[in-house]
This record gives sequence, structure tokens and C-alpha cells, in this order.
Amino acid sequence: MSAARVSGATFSQAEERALEALADLDRRNRHAGADLRLEAYRITEGLCRLRDWLAASDRLADEMPGSKRLRKRRRRGILREIEGSERGRPNFDPPMHATTFAPEPRAHFLKDELETIVIAGRREDGHWRPAKDEVTFDEARGLAAMKAGTLYRLTSKELVPGLIRRMLGEDGSSHTTELRFDSTVFIRWVVVLRVLIKRRH
Repeated sequence: MSAARVSGATFSQAEERALEALADLDRRNRHAGADLRLEAYRITEGLCRLRDWLAASDRLADEMPGSKRLRKRRRRGILREIEGSERGRPNFDPPMHATTFAPEPRAHFLKDELETIVIAGRREDGHWRPAKDEVTFDEARGLAAMKAGTLYRLTSKELVPGLIRRMLGEDGSSHTTELRFDSTVFIRWVVVLRVLIKRRH
């Protein structure tokens, strides 16, 4: 995803070089909570528009609501979408590698940590679906474009189809469980959900 297409602006050669450097910085530092501000501001020295974009992006990281635990995972010093339905999403998507098993990977937005997650996928019967038989809770909220709290509330009320509870612990004695979802069932629910939301608007 190019910065020029996202912002609708035309950039100078110096800005384009800086954007390429920022994209490389972003992709090399994808660990949770990374603070890239020092390097990002060095890259954009003398480039006021990019500096302003970085500042606005960091304000979103500080101010946008979300799970307190997951907000700690937000990175600073990266360019983000400033407007629109995916406000706060990183401007540069992570690397995506197609494989025979998953020829169509897709990036999805995690609303709490303002991050993107790559989900391996493929087309079956003309429709995209995750390549794995099960998706994790994080992958599910990315697919559904839901905050963690919303999806958890729905699962606790058993309103989400395809729910699988995996026991953690080798001997099976642990009471801790991990939520997973049947990929095929869950993605069908997500598609229907999106249609209903569009009709309401």
C-alpha cells in the first residue's frame, strides 16, 4: 500500500525517499511496543508534512480507545491512517508471502493494538477463507474487525459460531482454555455480519 495513494497527496523526491526508509523501518521493527520515534524523526528531518503525519499518528496511538492490556502493544514512530474506517491502522502492511497451501494471504486490522496481522488464506468455491482449519482469537477479531472486548462478550454469550475451547496443559488438568474458531464456519458468519452492517448504514 503506497503512502501517496492512501493520503491522496503528491510527494517530492525527498519525501518519497523518506517514505521508503520509513516503510523499511516499520517492517524491520514489528515487535509489540516498539518505539521508533528517534529514527523516524531523523529520517524525516526537514520534511514538515511527514513530521506532521508522524505526530498525528502517534497521537492516535496515545488517544484511541482499546483494551488496556493491548494498548501497551502499540508502536510509536510509524505512519498510520489518519482518517476513515480504519483510522489508526499502520500505513505500511507487513510482508506477505504466498505459498502453495495459502496463495492469498491478507492483512487484517487489530483495533485494540492498532496493528495488522497477516492471515494465510486461499479461495474455495469462489470465496476467500483462512487456510488453516482453526483460527486463533486474535485472528478472529482481525477477520471480524472487532475489538477484543466485543468479540469476547459475544463468545461468552455463545453468539459466535464455530467456537472451539482448547485445554492448555499437557496433562489436561489445567482449567485454562484457549479460544479458537472453526475457520469455515467463522468466516461465513463474518461475511453475513458485514452484509448486515452495510444494510444498517
